[in-house]
Amino acid sequence: MAIPVGGEDGALHIAIAATQGVDYLLTWNFKHINNAETKKSITRVVESLGYVCPLLCSPEELGGTSND
Repeated sequence: MAIPVGGEDGALHIAIAATQGVDYLLTWNFKHINNAETKKSITRVVESLGYVCPLLCSPEELGGTSND
């Protein structure tokens, strides 16, 4: 299972993002989505269904700050 029980809302967000061709899915959900254990599984499931998995990351991981 790629998304732990209780993460159904996150699974829906990932499904919508993948089917709509979104490049990045920003999230602070480190429990169900954005952690080392789940990201690999999520990507594998999404790609097995023929979609490109969006990059799953927090806003901080995506870019720098306004001070950069």
